[in-house]
Amino acid sequence: MKLFENATKGAIGEPFVFTGGLATIYCWGMFSTAQVKLRVSPDKTNWFDIDGFTFLQPAKPKNLNIAECWMMGELTGGDGDTNINLIVKHFNK
Repeated sequence: MKLFENATKGAIGEPFVFTGGLATIYCWGMFSTAQVKLRVSPDKTNWFDIDGFTFLQPAKPKNLNIAECWMMGELTGGDGDTNINLIVKHFNK
């Protein structure tokens, strides 16, 4: 699932239902002082940051194992050079 594709400053991703299990998170691009957070919610109303999944620069892929939830990306800060990608790849069950 592409949460961000070439996102610019201040982008809020569209929430989607993550069906639970193991996934790999990929985050890359030009950050230019931007901060990217992977956020989860049990009800699409109350949102939480996931420890270790706030990115201030491109990062190596990271695995995440989590129960079914709503998930979205949130990008704060940045400037005219900000261009960020955030992808969640769910492992096949």
